[in-house]
Amino acid sequence: MKKITLTIALLLTSSVLYAKPYNCTAYFKEKVVEKMKVNASKDVVAEEKAADRLRKKGVEIDYVQCDD
Repeated sequence: MKKITLTIALLLTSSVLYAKPYNCTAYFKEKVVEKMKVNASKDVVAEEKAADRLRKKGVEIDYVQCDD
């Protein structure tokens, strides 16, 4: 059990080390709908995370653009 816990802790720590904050802007019909910050390893991943979070909140979006 200790090995499993240690492995999970190491995986979580390593993934957090590579993540960096991205400023994301969501657009709907070429207008800014919402802005948010997302932690991710790549900008594509950040855009997916932001889009998923907004859709779960019920916000209509066309696309999300993120930059670091």
